[in-house]
Amino acid sequence: MNEKFYGTVVSGLGKGASFTELDWAKKQFIEKLGIDPYPGTLNLRLNDEKIRSEWQRLQESDSYTIYASDVECCDARCYPIFISEQFAGAIVVPLIENYPEDQLEIIAPISLRENLSIEDGDLVKLETNHSLSATTIIFDLDGTLLDTVDAFYILAQRTGDEFGIDMNRSHVYDLLNHGKSYWEAALPESTANRQATIDEMNNRAVQLWPEVMAEHAQVFPGIFDTLVELKETGMKLGIVTGSGKTSVDLLYSAGVEDLFDTVVTSADVSRRKPYPDGMFKCLDSLGVQASDSIYVGDTSIDMQASRSAGIKAVAVLSGAGNSAALCKAGAHRIIHNHSTLVNILDKT
Repeated sequence: MNEKFYGTVVSGLGKGASFTELDWAKKQFIEKLGIDPYPGTLNLRLNDEKIRSEWQRLQESDSYTIYASDVECCDARCYPIFISEQFAGAIVVPLIENYPEDQLEIIAPISLRENLSIEDGDLVKLETNHSLSATTIIFDLDGTLLDTVDAFYILAQRTGDEFGIDMNRSHVYDLLNHGKSYWEAALPESTANRQATIDEMNNRAVQLWPEVMAEHAQVFPGIFDTLVELKETGMKLGIVTGSGKTSVDLLYSAGVEDLFDTVVTSADVSRRKPYPDGMFKCLDSLGVQASDSIYVGDTSIDMQASRSAGIKAVAVLSGAGNSAALCKAGAHRIIHNHSTLVNILDKT
């Protein structure tokens, strides 16, 4: 069961950034917590004796350990949390003698002071978030179960080349993350016959997509094992994707078709993510409540659609979104890849 408590914002010594920016620490934060930490930590003080006692008890629960590779540094325990009902983060406890019992150091992929508009003396609500309870897990496809993000860039590049338009990789990834049209973003408003050109590019991209998929897309390694393990826990599994039959067929080539209880594609709804229409259709088909479900996706629009539907949002760092963007979009938890999903589920 997740616990909630409050801490008071205080100024730290300014040493947190020197730790969070260490290569070995950052690597472990990303792999174990899905957090590419914003430099430094948010320091909180536990002013209430009852809260301090509760925090001491919580430290006996499951945690992640960051192992120091530098003899001048110490190991640290980390406890995933949800901050102010908005952002995923973690409490970091350095494993040193006489570490203050009333002090908390918080990491997150974003500046918490800036994004929460907080200053010294303000209260911040924390919720422990080591495990998530659910009976149902719903997945996005591209970037989550399918390694297709580079394929989308190559599609944009090939289509753009035919129309004399340069498509930048990072720009394409950003558009994917926010569900925006490549061509509308690439073509200036002043372009002659702009809408007709956009339509032509869309049609050409549709023609090129099967070939690009065949050459540059694949199912992420280990997906079959992950889905089987989830199914063996009794989970219902579903898919909500903005893609169509080509992506679904690629996934099914891994022999996982019978593991899914329902699939909702772009053809099944009139409004795609970030609208929650696909989520609601999937929940209805499965006969489950949003509060008992988790949605796993790789983009900001995945997080937005999930939160809009009242579903717990889990972000995975295998696709178009980065840790900071997914955090800002409201992810309850961020994971490095699909293989760590089973580890964050409540098994009680």
